[in-house]
Amino acid sequence: MSQHVRASSQDARIHLSEMRGSSTSPRPAMVSRPNYDDDYDIGGDGVGEEDDFLDVYDLTPRQRLVRHFKKTLFKLMNHYAFLPVWQKVAVIIGGLCALVLGILLLVFHTPMLHWLVHTSNELKSQKKTAFILILLIFCVSFPPLIGFSFLSTSTGLIYGVSFEGWMILVAGSVFGSIASFAVFQTLLRSRAEQLVHASPRFEAFAAILQENHSYWILALLRLCPFPYSLTNGAVAAVHGLSLRNFAIAQVIASPKLFAYLFVGSRIKNIGESNSTGSKLFDLISILVTGVVLTITAWILYFKTRNKYMEIQRLQQHQDHQSHRSVSPDVEFDI
Repeated sequence: MSQHVRASSQDARIHLSEMRGSSTSPRPAMVSRPNYDDDYDIGGDGVGEEDDFLDVYDLTPRQRLVRHFKKTLFKLMNHYAFLPVWQKVAVIIGGLCALVLGILLLVFHTPMLHWLVHTSNELKSQKKTAFILILLIFCVSFPPLIGFSFLSTSTGLIYGVSFEGWMILVAGSVFGSIASFAVFQTLLRSRAEQLVHASPRFEAFAAILQENHSYWILALLRLCPFPYSLTNGAVAAVHGLSLRNFAIAQVIASPKLFAYLFVGSRIKNIGESNSTGSKLFDLISILVTGVVLTITAWILYFKTRNKYMEIQRLQQHQDHQSHRSVSPDVEFDI
């Protein structure tokens, strides 16, 4: 009886293999991506691929910097090649505008700074300025809008490092973030999931938030180098994350807003002061603030990425163990 069952199972396997062989159809040809290796001399050392530890280990700091520069250039050119025509035109126009603006700042920086100081004083004297700033910051909390850093620095330019300026930023950013999170969690859930998978950084943080929904972890998210509005929408895709924890995290991270106020106030001091030493001190203060915030943000990001890799390795190990515990060839004798 057992031999008869085994023979039947072998016949069934042969029949299934024949069906699979007959049902196979040719796959569509893959679209070839343009190759910029020859143009930028980055194909030979594999800059387009992910950095391998053994390849980078023996490089000098200068060689690592060159490697990173070539890799970044390769990715930018590869991404630019697949943009629609209108987006390519927009990128070119934006680059030209940035170049012209930079030249104007170098040539006419003194009158432009005086104009900024005069305009900021006029705006500060108007009561509606605070409401307009809160409304604008609230609006840019929804992805894909941008301009949060510009509006926050402008608030510092107008109100300086003051409680009034900080309250304006808190009111606009906290309520805007909560509203954006609620909308994307309920009405635009699919769009929120697309935002998460749009960047490996978001995926890493989403994996950590999936394990720990603490508002302290969410507060660290504001210190990492993530776009402000996109973060509000992407975090909404994390299952089990409550609106209460998200709101508490925004309040905890609100002291970071003083950095924008400080930078804006230093820019105003540069325009008001006639002393070269004072201007140099303000400029150095701005640079130091930016460097400290950037280093802190990237340290937190790399720690987050390491935690994400640890979670991935643990999941792969568990999957491997569960796969080994199941025997693929099991025969039953009757």
